[in-house]
Amino acid sequence: MDKTLILGMTSSVVAIAAAAIAVWGQLRVKRVEAQLDLQKAEAGRRAEAEQTARRFREPLGRAAYELQSRIFNIVKGQFLAVYLQGGDGRTRSYAINHTLFVIAQYFAWTELIRREIQFIDLGADKETRQLAQLQHRIYAGWQTDRYVPLLRVFGGEQHAIGERMIWEGPRGPQCMGFAAFFDYLKGSPDSLICALQADVESLGTGLEKALPRLTELQHSLIDLVVFLDPEAVRFPKKNRTKIDFKS
Repeated sequence: MDKTLILGMTSSVVAIAAAAIAVWGQLRVKRVEAQLDLQKAEAGRRAEAEQTARRFREPLGRAAYELQSRIFNIVKGQFLAVYLQGGDGRTRSYAINHTLFVIAQYFAWTELIRREIQFIDLGADKETRQLAQLQHRIYAGWQTDRYVPLLRVFGGEQHAIGERMIWEGPRGPQCMGFAAFFDYLKGSPDSLICALQADVESLGTGLEKALPRLTELQHSLIDLVVFLDPEAVRFPKKNRTKIDFKS
């Protein structure tokens, strides 16, 4: 065979092989780049979830702590017996309105977190997923039909009450304070708040009926506080006692 032809064929084969290797290398680089992009996106979603959890850790923890503390004082400390039944106009107003506030305040911070993380992949972050599970237990405890209707707040009502408590502050959306809430109560009647207010007032004489729901809620709220503040830095451990009521 002609040497020139052989050399030409060899050159062609080498060129084809080189081209194939180059294409393979480019495809490999693209696959690696795609994998890196996916990893970056996953890391971004995880960081976003963690940032959201950190941002709301303090206010949500405080709202849960204050609500579980009020429930404990109602059940074990005779809070309503002392200030609602045995008090004057001022103490009765405070007992009812501030109890309403700590309930609504919790709904508000829960609603704010729900808004922030609804588009985040909870499966990407273990702590964020656990936070959602703890919140769901409390959400379910309010609306369950396993107990008498007293203090039952359906899921949509929890969202609605939370929405009405939210206002745009200098650092973004946040829950209104007690003073603003007190003024809000004196404004136009709110059917959801009025229904909840009637239930709170009825606890003065009908506490026994509400004990199963209140006990479940208080236990779940403490579990949330422990999750958010495991070292008891913000909220004292001595004030995290679970109600020992048994139906």
